[in-house]
Amino acid sequence: MKRQQPSHKVFATAFALLGIPAAPWAAPVLEEVFVTAEKRIESIQDVPISIVAFNQEALENLGISDIKDLAAQVPNVQIGEFTGSPTTVRLFIRGVGQGDVQITQDPSVALYMDGVYIGSSVGTAFETADLQRIEVLRGPQGTLYGRNATGGAINIITREADPGGLRIKQSFNVGNLDLFRSTSLLNVPLKEDIAAVKLAYTTYSRDGWVDNLGNGENFGIEDRETFTGDLHWTIGDTQEMNYQYGQSAIKDTSRLSQALGFDPQGGPGAALVVFQNPAVNENGIPVEATGDRLKRATAFDEQETGDVQIHAHTLNYAWEIDDALTFKSITGYRDVNAFTQNSQVPTASLLGQYSITNGLSDTSFDQFTQEFQLLGDTDTLSWVGGLFYYEDEGEETNNGNSNGSEGLPPGEKIDYTSTRNKSLAAFGQATWTPPQLDERWHFTLGARYSEDKRKAYRDNSRVSFGFGGAPNGIPAFQANYDQDFSKFNPAFTVDYDLNANANVYAKVVTAYKAGGTSQRSTNLPNFEEGFDPEDLTSYEIGYKGDLAENRVRLNAAVFYMDYSDYQQSVATGNNPGERDFVNIDSADIKGLELDLTVAVTDELTGTFSYGYLNSGFGPETITYLGLDASAPSGLSERTEQLTDDLALAPKHSATVSLDYTRSLGFGVFTANLNAQYQDKINSGVSEPSGYLDKRTLLGATAAVSEIQLGAGYGELKVLLWGKNLTDEEYFIGNIRQAGFDLLGFRYGVGTFGDPRTYGLTLEYEFL
Repeated sequence: MKRQQPSHKVFATAFALLGIPAAPWAAPVLEEVFVTAEKRIESIQDVPISIVAFNQEALENLGISDIKDLAAQVPNVQIGEFTGSPTTVRLFIRGVGQGDVQITQDPSVALYMDGVYIGSSVGTAFETADLQRIEVLRGPQGTLYGRNATGGAINIITREADPGGLRIKQSFNVGNLDLFRSTSLLNVPLKEDIAAVKLAYTTYSRDGWVDNLGNGENFGIEDRETFTGDLHWTIGDTQEMNYQYGQSAIKDTSRLSQALGFDPQGGPGAALVVFQNPAVNENGIPVEATGDRLKRATAFDEQETGDVQIHAHTLNYAWEIDDALTFKSITGYRDVNAFTQNSQVPTASLLGQYSITNGLSDTSFDQFTQEFQLLGDTDTLSWVGGLFYYEDEGEETNNGNSNGSEGLPPGEKIDYTSTRNKSLAAFGQATWTPPQLDERWHFTLGARYSEDKRKAYRDNSRVSFGFGGAPNGIPAFQANYDQDFSKFNPAFTVDYDLNANANVYAKVVTAYKAGGTSQRSTNLPNFEEGFDPEDLTSYEIGYKGDLAENRVRLNAAVFYMDYSDYQQSVATGNNPGERDFVNIDSADIKGLELDLTVAVTDELTGTFSYGYLNSGFGPETITYLGLDASAPSGLSERTEQLTDDLALAPKHSATVSLDYTRSLGFGVFTANLNAQYQDKINSGVSEPSGYLDKRTLLGATAAVSEIQLGAGYGELKVLLWGKNLTDEEYFIGNIRQAGFDLLGFRYGVGTFGDPRTYGLTLEYEFL
């Protein structure tokens, strides 16, 4: 058999054409990756979790600057903005996530920043100035991460202030769409090896890529500032403390939500679609929503700039009591005040100056968290136990304004909702490695007991008319919601070391998300009753191995998840924004994940990741109560057909990445080429559902770093980057509204992802 030419020679030939000398063949070795997924520093290969981690270098090579950029890089993970709200991020892992974002409902994927749980999705599209690592834990994490980790958890870890020496860093990033980002960082030791302070400031702006021909700003503007101050203090030989203050200001505008294909039974809808998006068949009937991405549109309701202000305090304290016992305390406070405009279908139509949904929301959300951990290690037992306390208070006022076209009277709709939630949990996990079994078997038992108290109040009594002036609008009411929940979640894992570099594991994990109510509920009984918690049990088998003398790393997992009382938002009123939550009896998710990394040479590394999901519901339909002015009680049953698959759960998703590093005489050359593929997916679980078509996005970076400016003067880095290089048009949101007719038709709303973007980064660093 003829031997294949090594792939590194292809790169060597290309770099030779650029005048870069070819590298000699070397025996490559993959670097060990360390994570804190189980509350202690461990090799990623020793953690029985399907986990993907990105260090600072990887984040820069892939062009990841905020959490939304992470989405395409991890199969079976979906991260995107809530339709019409650019600063509200929805997280889905393995098809489990929060479909409708409200302050009265919790996320299904736990987001952590330096160990502090972030309880609200509002304002999570923030910038970070000095990332050290991001960890993505796929699958339920009900023991160590708690009640709202049914899908998994994402850990964002920033770099602490370093008392080891002075550090100065300044970077400038410019690109198309008038992109500009500046990051300034100063790390100053206050006392060598004892205390240090670090200050970091980032300002970022980018024009929108859809021109607004109407009133207000363009669509999709991004304007953000972030400041952080860190203090590190090493207290003697056994204690240390880290305090961080963070402040973020986000003044984005909404992306364009453009009208797409309508229900063919609608009639008048055809003319509207032709006006905005001429995607019709030979009979003039609108086809599936796959129209062109608009570059300009008219907003008759003024397109306003949002204003999200975030203040966060984090205090981490660790005390090494002795060689076998460590105590940790993690304290966090976070305050979010946000004005956002949620505009859906804000473009010109034959209806005149009318926006189907134009919500102006004022949201305040304050949270406090306290976690205590006690970690122990002996020759045969490794364990962690702890207590967790969480409380939040939230308020949201929604003002839905309509200028009214001819025949529709002007009016105002104001809804006010407040929430107050508390959660208390005790958790523990222990891993036993019996010496009688040659220290190759490891048995892990974990458990968490949670108590949740949830309260909410809603006042929609200042509603002057229903949607579009309809006389049968939402009945005005004032109502209170007050429910308590408790849950015991056990977990059990067995893993076996095949040899020093490979292991297999099997695990059973449970997790739950508390119940709640809907801030857009259509009637008092629904609001007061709310919805039940959802539960998930996961069965998983995995393999982790470093092969071929540590040149190949292969991690794989197969899983089955049993989902009960799935929380689903349904339209129960006269328009799609009037919604309640119902529980769907059962759903199941089967799948696998594979992550392969190969060090071809010391200079060339290839990574391939693949995810597969097969999901579905037990029942084919759901039935619930909705408004009906003709019914004696004002309510009647509605039935919706469920989709075959869960929302945002692609059957196939994959990423491929090639990294090349070459030492030059004046610095280090690095290059990255990456591609992300995602299969077609549902955007909702009720028919008719919108779909996000399959897509393949290409990205690349090329950099020269460690350019020395002379002894003691620091170094430079120059980086070229590009995303979506083929300028593919793809949806990040596509909503088909079922059960609602406006003038005889049903509508869909599509939101497109970014077009081709590219730029240049110049960075100076002094160490």
